Amino acid sequence: MSVLEDVLEEEYVRSSRLLGLMEQEISLLPKGSVRMRNIKGHEYFYLNYRVGDKVKSDYVPATEVDELQAKIERRRTLAAAIREQKQSQKLIIRALGRVPNAD
Repeated sequence: MSVLEDVLEEEYVRSSRLLGLMEQEISLLPKGSVRMRNIKGHEYFYLNYRVGDKVKSDYVPATEVDELQAKIERRRTLAAAIREQKQSQKLIIRALGRVPNAD
């Protein structure tokens, strides 16, 4: 095996491990978005998310809105990083011409 193949296999293993950690973290974060509704002059916040074809709304106390929005933003960042890692893995497979051994 050449040095380049060894490096690509090591990168694939590292990427797989990182991908697993990111997917584990993303499963703990909330989906959806926070929306504000003005009802009879009062502001109420709701977390909107999909379950199948339906959109669900859960009330969020105003004191928890900032924390929830930070978690949602973290989820979006992780989702982008996961897409990037998967693309990187595809490129490694293409370069090697096979799926590397991910012990």
